[in-house]
Amino acid sequence: MATENEIVRGRIFQYLASVTGALTMMSFGINACWTSPFVTYLKSNSSIIPMTSNEVAWCIISPGIGGIIGAPIAAYFADKIGRKYTILMMAPPVFFSQLSIGYVRNVWVLFILRLIIGVADGACFTVVPMYIGEISAPKIRGFLSSLISFFFVLGVLLINTLGCFLSIFSCSIICASVPAIHFLGFIFMPESPYYYIKVNDIKAAKQALITLRNTVNVEEDLKVICDAVKLEEEMVKNTKFTDIFTVPSNRKAVSIYIILSLALAGCAKAPVLSYTKMIFEETGSSISSILSTIVFCTVELVVMIFTTYFIIDRFGKRYLTIISTAGCSITLFVMSAYFFAKDFDYDVKHYLNWLPLTSLSLYSILFSIGLSFTQICYLSELFPTNVKANALCSAEIFILFINSITVKIFQVTNDEFNSLSVSFLCFSVLCMIMLGFIVKYVPETKGMTLEEIQLFLKHK
Repeated sequence: MATENEIVRGRIFQYLASVTGALTMMSFGINACWTSPFVTYLKSNSSIIPMTSNEVAWCIISPGIGGIIGAPIAAYFADKIGRKYTILMMAPPVFFSQLSIGYVRNVWVLFILRLIIGVADGACFTVVPMYIGEISAPKIRGFLSSLISFFFVLGVLLINTLGCFLSIFSCSIICASVPAIHFLGFIFMPESPYYYIKVNDIKAAKQALITLRNTVNVEEDLKVICDAVKLEEEMVKNTKFTDIFTVPSNRKAVSIYIILSLALAGCAKAPVLSYTKMIFEETGSSISSILSTIVFCTVELVVMIFTTYFIIDRFGKRYLTIISTAGCSITLFVMSAYFFAKDFDYDVKHYLNWLPLTSLSLYSILFSIGLSFTQICYLSELFPTNVKANALCSAEIFILFINSITVKIFQVTNDEFNSLSVSFLCFSVLCMIMLGFIVKYVPETKGMTLEEIQLFLKHK
């Protein structure tokens, strides 16, 4: 039996492994929002990479396209070479691509470089949650898994802050240090004991557990993992990919996930993150667009931390999703009304200059308390073990595809009507439509075991 001191010391090593592993998500946040501080400059005559509005949109979409490619690649390699080395092999392409961005002078080369980073991002977003879930003790698994979102938002804040003050070249040098630090730190971390057991290397699995738990008394943990892997392999043996859609309970789970994904797309989070600084510039507010952008990203980071500790496990996910979706719809409508009044030369800029920053900050808060995490939480609960791997991979591809479409819709409506009011109004309406579907079809799973959720989906 491990002593309390051994448990604490063991957890410290689990923290180190999770932090160095999740650090790669910073690159995901940087790449996803890289255009935000540079959009106006890239479209200007002084740009070193002159772009049209359409080319900017494709540059924003390219990481999502890469992510669609990276997800199935990671799903394959995670069981072939291990979780750790799948994550590690993504760091060099990200490092060299980030460095190369500082020297790019052609829009399509930039597109390819961001697509390469997107492939690595999609792969890591598939494997890092798997790795952290497998190496962490049950009591701290939820907290360690939340590090993925934390580092993503930290990356968003970093690129928006650096991009407001530094050149593309300087930003590329600094951002390239993130995968380098991740690689140098994570290379010393142990492999997942689950992977070792999958490949019948019990000795290595035991050694990994001794390192992670910081005690030699790991026989009980080892037996639990062996039993879990054996059960999973038996369940997966007779499972087909099409079971996600042909089994009625899985089909119902897919429907719920699609509703939540469309709600996430309807809240316009992808385009708002990609065009943050440009949106604040378009408001015409006397408050600096640089200050507004930094405040907006900082609010999101703070609220995300607060939500992780005080909200996720204390309130029902269904009600949080309803509040979050309704709130996002309202704040997007307020932004639409502001831009509508501004476009018709109403003097709103002088007496409502505080409204854009306030509305988008409230939008960030409301998004963070619900839609930011409920989709992932439901995804981990709705599908049984035998189809979960296929479901996770398919879900990531679907949400990346949907996010790419929302970015393109935002750009096209803005160019077509020459006004952000129409873009915000479209997403506000979509958000409200999806709210109706959430109220009618999305169940509450708080307090239910995974077995009870499956019985619910089977109408038992």
